[in-house]
Formats: sequence, C-alpha cells, structure tokens
Amino acid sequence: MRQVAIGGSGERLWIGLVEQGRLVEWRNPGEHAQAAAGEIYLGRVTDVLPGMQSAFVEIGQGKKAYLYVDDAPMPKQAKQGTANIRECVREGEMLLVQVIKEAMGNKAPRITTRINLKGKCLVYLPAEEGVSISRKIGDKAVRKRLLEQLEGMLEAGEGVIVRTEAAEAEESTILEELARLRQVWQKLRQQASERGKPGRVSGDGEWLEQALRDLLAQDPDELLVEEAAVYQQVKGILALFSPEKQALLRRYQGKQTLADHLGVDVQLQQALRREVPLPGGGYLVLDRTEAMTVIDVNTGAFTGKGGQQREQAVTATNLEAASVIAAQLRLRDIGGIILIDFIDMKEAANKERVLAKLEEELSRDPVPSTVFGMTALGLVEMTRKRVRPSLAERISRPCAVCRGSGRVRSPEQLVRMLWDELEGLARSQEAEAAVVEMPTPLYEPLFGRGAEAESIAASFRARCPVQLHALHNPLMPPDEYRILYAGSPGEAAGLFASRKRQMP
Repeated sequence: MRQVAIGGSGERLWIGLVEQGRLVEWRNPGEHAQAAAGEIYLGRVTDVLPGMQSAFVEIGQGKKAYLYVDDAPMPKQAKQGTANIRECVREGEMLLVQVIKEAMGNKAPRITTRINLKGKCLVYLPAEEGVSISRKIGDKAVRKRLLEQLEGMLEAGEGVIVRTEAAEAEESTILEELARLRQVWQKLRQQASERGKPGRVSGDGEWLEQALRDLLAQDPDELLVEEAAVYQQVKGILALFSPEKQALLRRYQGKQTLADHLGVDVQLQQALRREVPLPGGGYLVLDRTEAMTVIDVNTGAFTGKGGQQREQAVTATNLEAASVIAAQLRLRDIGGIILIDFIDMKEAANKERVLAKLEEELSRDPVPSTVFGMTALGLVEMTRKRVRPSLAERISRPCAVCRGSGRVRSPEQLVRMLWDELEGLARSQEAEAAVVEMPTPLYEPLFGRGAEAESIAASFRARCPVQLHALHNPLMPPDEYRILYAGSPGEAAGLFASRKRQMP
C-alpha cells in the first residue's frame, strides 16, 4: 500500500509519502519561511558583480537571492553564454523571478527570470518561444501531432514544454490547461504590479499543489487528508490538474491524529538520529559537514569466524546498507557530495553487487543522483541533487547548549507535536483538559511576556483541543515536554495547583 497523506492545517500542514507503513518523503511549508523552489517573487536588484557574472536580488526574505547571468534577462542582440551581467540587469531594477534552488546553510537561494508554470501536460514558458517535447515520448507520429497542435495554440512570445502525460491527453484537455496557465501568469503579473516592493507573489496554495504533483507522480493507492478545509482545497487542486486522481481521495476521520495513525512523528524523530539500525544487526552512522555527508557502515552484531563466512556476512550487510542508505537520503532530503564507507570486501564481484544494489535503490528516488564508483580506499563517491533544505534544517535548529555541534527540535516543531498529541488524546480518550510540563523554548513562545508571545498564546489557547495547564520547567531538555495528565478539567486543575506549589 502506497499512501499520500496530508495532515494538519495552516502552519501545521504537512504532506508525506508512506510505503508499506514506512515514511518515504515528508514535506512542510517550512517553519522558517524560506523561499521554496518554484515560488515566484518580485525582486529588486541590489548588487551587480561583473567579476562573478552574477547579481544579488532582494526578494523580501531576509537573505538576498543569487542570480547568475545565464538566468538573467538576455539583451536582444546577445547570445546565451556571451552576455555580460551589466548588460542584463542594473541596480535598483525590479524583476519577476522564480526560485530554482532553495537556500542551503549559508548559501543564498538561487533564482531565474526564466519563469515556468507547471501543469499536468504542459510546462508554460511565458517569456520563451517555441515547443519542446519530452524525450520520453518516443513515438514520432505522436511527437508530430503534439508539435502541430501546440504551435497552433501558442501566441507570439510564449512557449511550452510538452510533458509525457500529454501523449495520452485529448486536444481539448491540453487547450484547457494552456488557457488556465495563461490565466495564472496574468494573475501573477497583476499581483506583482500591485505589490510594488520585493516579496512573494505566488499564491498560498502553490506549495501544496507542487507537493501533490510530485507525490502523486509516484502512483499512490490512496490520498488521505485529515482536515475538512484542506480536503476541499485538495479536491479543488485535483479537479484542475489531475481529475482522474480524485478517485484516490479519502477523508481521514480516525480517533488518532493522522500523524499518530501512520507513525509519522516517530519516524521523523528517528530520521534526525545519527545512527540508523540495519535489519541484520548492523548499523549506519551519518555525519554531515559543510562540504559533504559521510556515511559509515558497521557490522554491529556480526560474530563470524573469518574467511568466506565473513565475506558473505559483510556482503549481506553492505547490501542491506545500500537499500537503507537510499531510503535515508530521500527521507532526510540530503543533497550534495556523499561519501559512503562500506565494510571492506575482498571479492570484486561482491563490490559490483553492492554498487549495483545502491544504484537500483537510488533509481526509485525522483531526485536525481550519480554514483561515481569505489575509490582505491573502498569509499563510494556519489552526489544527489539539492532541491530543498534537508529535513534536519526544516524541523530542527542548532543547539544553543552545544553551540551548533548538534541539533534540537525547533519550538515550532514542538508546538506542532504537542498540538497533535493533545488532539489525539481529545479524540481517543475524550480528554477535556491536560497538564503539560514544558521546557523554556516551548513555554516562552506560548506563555511568555511581550506582545508577540501573548498573541501566539492567545491563538493557541483559543484553538487548543483541550484546556491546557502549562508548568514551566527550565531544567528540562530544550526539545522535550511531558504530558503529566489528560482527562477531566477538575482533576487537571488540582494536579496543576499541586505541582505548581512544589516547583521552585
């Protein structure tokens, strides 16, 4: 069973892909409000750097975005690869841009002025002429038919990329989608002109629409949605770009939250750990540096006596590791340079088996990767394309206690987890009130002083599924909390008063 699951709403919204009970992908809008790949912004050019053939653009997200000359508007007389950045943009100029690579660590998000709007059958290019057809459409007759159809539909100055799905689509379907994408483009231009200052102009629902497109392309058996309002939003999105997928749509109404039902939070917590167990008793150790990710494979519980027995056991462990590594890279959204230290094998045939297994498992990942082989020291070198911040960057932050050498869950993630757990108790146990012991990073945003904290606290309490009594414990670990009681309001109030008196 392969499921696309959408839980929560608003700031708590998340979407994931679950295969046979295992979380494969997990995404959220981003607690840190970073510019996401595909989003469209109105930007102002602030710095033009001829020596780097690039410019920096203010897009209203704090960190300036990076614009390379090949992604800038080309002068009419210039050819691709020959223009100077000063011929393309000037300081103070306003540009409509699209994020093509999200910010990673200290690196700025990368943007382009060559905006594209994705549909099911087409990718609409409002500023580039011509028709390009997916290489996956191999039938020459179909390619010719699509080319003739689209050339007759396009207006001067616009272009499209024809996607694989267009091969089976009716001409009327393609025409309707083209008209819709034109309307989206006109709306974006209007929003940009009305905005007048740097900031995002793409709609609030576009993150969810893009995530749905990506995950539905994995051919799920079911699409589960928890919240009623999100269910209607998803239904509307599917009606526009994938009506045939509406048959998969289900409203989840269990007593547990959807995250609890699927074990999402437990698997997310495991995905932040440094060590990952293997089915046969071995384990992986994952370490991230600024330059690369290093993965070490260990035999763990192996107790062989050497010789051929050892070679077989080591090879079996490495084959297990290859499968788990591919899954972890995908779930953790790890990109860039990756170095894997498999357990040493003597036979060349076994090394080839492990490399083949790794490549086979990586081929299931929609994010492209390349395996460069094994070095003289037995290390496997590979890369995986960076498309968004890693899972750790999205749901955790550097630990103030260890000064960045480790990570703890962010307050936003703690609030989401607490909300889901309280909502689950309200559903499954009909709890009306709860007493929760909280660390400072969780307590201050909800119950601290100041206008911002009071606003957050008032909003949380107004929507909280139970009456909440919070005990502040500054000695607790910064990314943990404890629900001491969930049940009747009277008993909760009594326990809260008793514990409050005992605290310093």
